[in-house]
Amino acid sequence: MIENESHLTIGILYAGEMGSSFGKLLREAGFHVITTVEGRSLRTRRLCYEAGLSVVDSLGEVLERSDAVISLVSPGAALSVARQVAANIDDSCGSLLYVDANSVSPMTVTRISEVLSEATIDFVDASIFGLASQLRQRGTLYLSGSRAKEISGQFEPIMRVKVVGDMPGQASALKMIVSGIPKGLSALFLETMLFAQDMNLLNEAIEACDEIYPSIMEVIRRMLPTYPQHAGRRCEELQEVEETMLISGLTPRIVRSVREVTSALASVDWPNHDTEQWTIAEMIEEIHKEGRLQPSESHSNQSPEHKNGSGPRDQPITVDCRSHD
Repeated sequence: MIENESHLTIGILYAGEMGSSFGKLLREAGFHVITTVEGRSLRTRRLCYEAGLSVVDSLGEVLERSDAVISLVSPGAALSVARQVAANIDDSCGSLLYVDANSVSPMTVTRISEVLSEATIDFVDASIFGLASQLRQRGTLYLSGSRAKEISGQFEPIMRVKVVGDMPGQASALKMIVSGIPKGLSALFLETMLFAQDMNLLNEAIEACDEIYPSIMEVIRRMLPTYPQHAGRRCEELQEVEETMLISGLTPRIVRSVREVTSALASVDWPNHDTEQWTIAEMIEEIHKEGRLQPSESHSNQSPEHKNGSGPRDQPITVDCRSHD
């Protein structure tokens, strides 16, 4: 059983935007929150300082001093971090709980669970719904695993917490399912607004959407300004969704297209991408200027049967999920 939160030390791996934001909420709720910036970027160091997190010298020291560690990295790094933790655990670390809160597939969760089990580390699968900047107001933490109910009360002072089940992978699967919707809305909106830009109707189209679809535009206005910074990570998340659907026997036609659009956004050379001050019109104009979502020669020369959904268009595509984090 985890001790009372006033005596609990939580390690954050690592303090990027989400990790520093979540760590700050934990610290304000009375937890002792530590992390390390060993091998991390200058941006991570700045975020740690701004969040008021205690910084120690190494991963090994984080593990030695923590009762629980929370992994908050990009999907592609989640398994690697779990392996690093398993490799650095020793008798001085005591009983450790590992919470993976990354946007990964159930298959990745299974691999993480296997790695940690071999090192006798307890594991809880988690997913965070909500933007890092709005966790206290709009965030929800979903948990699954044998110790999910036990630890859920520890996090309730800082945000909404829901236990999905006692099997690792359930929380991550729920995140994959639900988070695909705003990503899909954002991709569809961007593509149609690029069409509006071509027709010299961008401002009129945005105004019409605000009037006719206010609820959808609330999502768009919350999500879209974060894409210059987070398109690469979201592309990785969509790739996890696509692979999971294929394994499940489903054809991810729309998800694949959303991933293609998101990949194009990740490759845009956004000026000052570390900020989130873009307006919708500015983003559309920047994407239009770079021509990232213009039809490729292979698409424009497709035969009618390919355009109708057969042939090469149904084959998996390879895209560049470059992350800015």
